[in-house]
Amino acid sequence: MYIVYTHYNAYLNLSRTKIKVAHAYVQRAPNEGVIPKDKTGFLEELSIALKDQLPSSIIFIRYDLEWVNQEHHARTEMREIMMNFGTRLHNFKKAISNHLSNSTCILNLRQTPQNMLKNMRQQTRNSIRRAYRENAEFAIYDAQSPEIFQRLREMYDIYKDTAERKGFYCEKYEYFEKLFNLNQDFLQDKSPCNFDSGIVPLDAQVPPPKFYLLTAQKEGKLLSGLILAICGRNAYYMYAASSMDMRECMPNYGLQWEVIRFARSQGCTKYDFMGIPPTNDKASPMAGLYIFKTGFGGSVTHFEGSWDFPLKEEEYQAFRLNESLLMK
Repeated sequence: MYIVYTHYNAYLNLSRTKIKVAHAYVQRAPNEGVIPKDKTGFLEELSIALKDQLPSSIIFIRYDLEWVNQEHHARTEMREIMMNFGTRLHNFKKAISNHLSNSTCILNLRQTPQNMLKNMRQQTRNSIRRAYRENAEFAIYDAQSPEIFQRLREMYDIYKDTAERKGFYCEKYEYFEKLFNLNQDFLQDKSPCNFDSGIVPLDAQVPPPKFYLLTAQKEGKLLSGLILAICGRNAYYMYAASSMDMRECMPNYGLQWEVIRFARSQGCTKYDFMGIPPTNDKASPMAGLYIFKTGFGGSVTHFEGSWDFPLKEEEYQAFRLNESLLMK
């Protein structure tokens, strides 16, 4: 389990003076499969134990829970009652918004490639075949590939155009460059982990994630790219970009199939498409994303999403109020 110290830029008083609010962010953890049956009781005890280990500036812990939620349509008030049922402090608050999308599509990679193709939507399967008939070419790069930053820059140019075209937030190029630079450091660091005398390491430690850039091109022209993360036996669709050129070649579909095959070859058993709309609402501006991602035959899954455990109640309530105002 990784804990990240980070900040929100928020306004904590009526004069709207902008200050940084420090919080601890726990991504997709603790895992539902390795904790006791009393999940929320465990999470409460974990939060209390973490409080003394965190910097004094931290005002709340935010968990991005990878716990399957069967009641994702329930009102926030009811979800908070259910989350706090059986806890001592009744202190968990549903975050105003989810940091990561709490709805996703997860593909089981334990299947044979033949069964995966069989379970896909017919249009998806035909589009994959079209990509190969059109002679799209695919490549895989990691942090140690000599061409990684050249290809990453080319992919970023398409990513930026895609963000402007579809209206989503665009990270700066330096973010992606840093991602692969840090990954290079991880891969080169062969030294064993050092633990303090009071810490007992778990038998199954979380391995450092590995990042890959996969691209599709034709006639020397980059058509689409995707950044894949692999951690343990899980693969994650992180970022993608597609050109408007040669769309009839269906490069995005062929690229996804290459990603699936590659993740499976690395021992992954799950491929998380990382974010879809909660329902197949054809009126939604994200309807195309839902159709694209679910077309590969994965299971639509709804997680609990982001939950907060306040450590400083007064400061947290002020932050929460302003976060809700900023979301409007």
